Amino acid sequence: MSRAVRADGEAGKRCSAGLSRATSSGLWLAVSLLILTALGIGCTPTPRILTADEQHVIDRSLVEYPANFELRRYMTSLTAPTAIAFDEDGSLLVAQGERDEEPTIFRVSKAGKLELFYPRNRKFPFNFPVTGWRMYGPIGGMVVYKDEVYVSHRDANGFGVITALDHKGNHRTVVAELPAQGDYGVTDLAIDPTGRLFFGVGTATNSGVVGLDNWGAGWVLEHPQFHDVPWHDLFLFGYRFDSPNPMAGLFGPADIAVTGPFQAFNQATQLRVPGAISGKPSGAICSVSPQGGPIRVEGYGIHNPRGIAFDNYNQPYFTDTGMELRGTRPINKDPDALLRLVLGQTWYGWPDYSRDLTKISEKQFQPPAELIARTGYPEGVRALIDESDSGLTAPLRDSLWQATFPWMSGAAKLRFAPADWPLRSVAGNAVVALSGDRAPFATDGRQIVGPGGYRVVWVDMGRHSVHDLIRNTALLPRSRVNAKNGDLLERPIDPIFAPDGTLYILDYGHMEDRDGKEHVERGTGQIFRLIPPHEPAKATQPSQPG
Repeated sequence: MSRAVRADGEAGKRCSAGLSRATSSGLWLAVSLLILTALGIGCTPTPRILTADEQHVIDRSLVEYPANFELRRYMTSLTAPTAIAFDEDGSLLVAQGERDEEPTIFRVSKAGKLELFYPRNRKFPFNFPVTGWRMYGPIGGMVVYKDEVYVSHRDANGFGVITALDHKGNHRTVVAELPAQGDYGVTDLAIDPTGRLFFGVGTATNSGVVGLDNWGAGWVLEHPQFHDVPWHDLFLFGYRFDSPNPMAGLFGPADIAVTGPFQAFNQATQLRVPGAISGKPSGAICSVSPQGGPIRVEGYGIHNPRGIAFDNYNQPYFTDTGMELRGTRPINKDPDALLRLVLGQTWYGWPDYSRDLTKISEKQFQPPAELIARTGYPEGVRALIDESDSGLTAPLRDSLWQATFPWMSGAAKLRFAPADWPLRSVAGNAVVALSGDRAPFATDGRQIVGPGGYRVVWVDMGRHSVHDLIRNTALLPRSRVNAKNGDLLERPIDPIFAPDGTLYILDYGHMEDRDGKEHVERGTGQIFRLIPPHEPAKATQPSQPG
């Protein structure tokens, strides 16, 4: 049974409300939603484009944003939206859907007409799909190239997949069987100047060891042999970590499970762990031809590359989220970061370096003593990998690191502002959505002092400094200020610039992470628009990265 079917106890009310709204965009959309419901996908509120009167300028006493710009809400009633993209004709594509659900992709034409782009292969009335193929969410990334829409997602067995969709309802698989059955899946997509498709793959675990946090998330029971897979063979120092064994019992295994890095839960026999035989490691950024074929690993030793983008000089960058204070190897205050992707299989140090490329054995990353002592190592967190024997070179911070975001800020997707964007300080620089923390799950129940996310920031690439672009004046998400006021940001997740310079901000909506599982309040996702002054500014050159 899908999570959508389990979670929605008031499906009838939500369906009725959604169908009422859908009639304004056409009866066919309402019928499509009924079909989705009958298929067991779950009923969610229908995305709605606000009327011109409803798209009022947001009061600056509520949200801070640049002078002479206008911030307006554009679309509401989205559920767990994760990616937006512009089609080649200027239409806006919006993907939504939780993990294990079948996602939906809506298309907003330039004329403002709302259409269902995926799924389309449905028979009326209330039948199963014409084919057995379907996607499973969430959609990690979405990009348009040569009139096809490329999306990353999971399949029925939890493997990561990249699929190309056309405008006639056809699909083809570009890459399949990516290691995505753990904490993080296949993330963002980007096309480089030569037309090659780049994609990110997150790690299976928080910091290299399968633990109780992964049991809480549910995937260890479903995929008991799954674990992190390095790009090539690694030699380990031999640390083995203790944790209570959920499978223990009268006729079961021992009460304490002993687990080694890069190994399945309760397995700790290997000092040399083999690399990805399939050529598909976890914790990496890879590239492939849009037509499919051999995969090329571009960078590895990465934790969770939520955003990938090329700047105005065609250089690739990515966001990487820090390890969290949870699990069998908890890490304290590992910040999120913006990093430069140096092609040629560069190692970025995970899980032995912070995401801003500092040794994880440093004092600032050590967890509270009571958290680490129970794992068998009261002396604190140490490196797992023997770099010398593994043929690794420590990541060169001076050439790879670009900016640091606060711990638990949720660095998500990024775009580079056009070189002629009217706000000259931002023109040519990176704009990053910070979706916020996952406390209390990600902090072992501890409170975070001063939220660092729930906003959109820009990075001065020359000075490596981070500045707020859009944020609630209360510095908190909407759900913790005034949940009924839709003018406030909740969890910004994807910014994108329209051809006219308008910045669209996709907001994930209200979500609480309990025991590693997301609990989304349906219909709380939105799209905001930051509209520049009508008078175009003179073109400026982006800051040259330092």
